[in-house]
Amino acid sequence: MGKHFVCEYCGNTVYKQRNDKYKYCSRSCSHNARFGEVIQGDIPSARNPLILEAIKLCQTGLNKVEAAKSVGIKQHILNDWYYKYGAKDSAAIFSNRVCCYCGKSLEGMTQISKRKYCGQSCATKARYLRKHPNPIFIRYDPKLRAQALDLYYRGLEGSIIARHLGVVEGTVYSWIHDFGHLRKRRLDPEIMKLLPVNLRIKTVKSTDEWREILRDNAPDGENTKVCLVCGNFDGGGELNYLVTQVLDFLKCDPCDGRIYAFCNLTGQQISTIQFMNGAFCFTKQPKIKGTYIWPDRSVDLQFEVPKNEFEYLLSLSKKCGQKPSFA
Repeated sequence: MGKHFVCEYCGNTVYKQRNDKYKYCSRSCSHNARFGEVIQGDIPSARNPLILEAIKLCQTGLNKVEAAKSVGIKQHILNDWYYKYGAKDSAAIFSNRVCCYCGKSLEGMTQISKRKYCGQSCATKARYLRKHPNPIFIRYDPKLRAQALDLYYRGLEGSIIARHLGVVEGTVYSWIHDFGHLRKRRLDPEIMKLLPVNLRIKTVKSTDEWREILRDNAPDGENTKVCLVCGNFDGGGELNYLVTQVLDFLKCDPCDGRIYAFCNLTGQQISTIQFMNGAFCFTKQPKIKGTYIWPDRSVDLQFEVPKNEFEYLLSLSKKCGQKPSFA
């Protein structure tokens, strides 16, 4: 036999044939009591007011992850609502959505619920703004353009000029493309100070310049002298071969206690020898990626640097690429 009971939500009296303990007269009353009433408005079937706020943020241009994080709800709640209700009429719900960069309407575009930008161009510009919050846009600044071109004519490349002036690389390369052929490039030794160390050190031609660059950039450390043997050597960097080079090539005593450093032919390994406590201390330091920067034979036969400058030299890598051409 059934019984009558009163719905705890709407108060209606309902007759049920089964004698189970009922609380609500229908599923809608159960959902309203558990999750809240459906909020009527432009957004369909939303019970949680935070979902309404998240959907409005999505309409302005944020994606579902950013909108859920902004209002303080879990992302799966917003995903479930969109899967049940939003996917059916996404064009109407997100009809007022605009590009986060240029403000252009996204109406009629594909995947409008996930789209933030009207095209790849706006997405690229917005990504650059996130990396550089305060960029200098100098498209129509003739003075800054003239300064960039002057640095290019004096020997710098486009990426270094852009980093030095704080402008977009593409803008500098467009200037070089349009106006770089108007003058011949001449290498200016004074402008080389703006180059990164690994590029600047390859242009020096004397031991004094090598010591100056290493002294200005190397951190403080041990002052034990290391003798850099200029040029590249064959022989696999074996001990007997290097000791012979010290005797025959440098005309020095390998047992004098100094540290001698050699670079192999490929520039991927540095070997050192030192006579101490009646035996030779022999080390090899291979380069996993890239090659070492090492002085050529044209600089000198050998020159000494402190150990902290030697370790800094080992941390530098030679970059591959086409060398700049000068007239």
